[in-house]
Amino acid sequence: MIDLPRGKTIVLKAEDKDYNRGLLVKLQEDGGYDVAYWYDDPSKIYPAEVKIDGKSITKDGKVVHIGYHPELKEDDPCWKGYKQVGMKKKKGKSVPNCVPEIKEHCGNEHWINYDVFSESTGLGYTLSFLHDKGSVTEAEYKDRKVKLNKPMQGDTKKFKVYVNSGKKNADGTIKVKKVEFGQKGARIKKSNPERRSNFRARHNCETPGPKTKARYWSCKAW
Repeated sequence: MIDLPRGKTIVLKAEDKDYNRGLLVKLQEDGGYDVAYWYDDPSKIYPAEVKIDGKSITKDGKVVHIGYHPELKEDDPCWKGYKQVGMKKKKGKSVPNCVPEIKEHCGNEHWINYDVFSESTGLGYTLSFLHDKGSVTEAEYKDRKVKLNKPMQGDTKKFKVYVNSGKKNADGTIKVKKVEFGQKGARIKKSNPERRSNFRARHNCETPGPKTKARYWSCKAW
């Protein structure tokens, strides 16, 4: 068993003779944890797929925060820092819907939360995912609604994505740019650490540039 001191990041290394990889775990002052995946060097955090109860939540999560739930009191259905907003269904039962009282964290807003709770111990955790404050998820492109920052099958390239160009239309709305990237017919092999590392080095993915450029999205895919 490893003791985790509060406020200090602990480096965990996988017992793997082929690859140098592992996890970074930090116990926060509020009892929650920040967890990240590293490869080759503990100072290099790599994006990884995050699954909850077998369901994929994101393909490129970097830091996952696991919030600690103290034992719940009968007169307070939600834990510290959360408040009840109606009820929700859980395993066929109606239970309090607890949401964060603090909507903003480090310049971001809470996007979605998942509860992991043990009925036997009365303890649990919340996985809280964030998105940029004030971000817009939809806009118009050539007289039709499109989703922003969501890669999809491309037209001339393997993928395309609609992004905020940073400019405005004459009516003051967001001017959308379509970015196409990736070679059609080519396979992304980011599961191979060597291939992934080589690709990211060739394209200087440590500084991928703005979202309006194809290199940014190619790096994000790898």
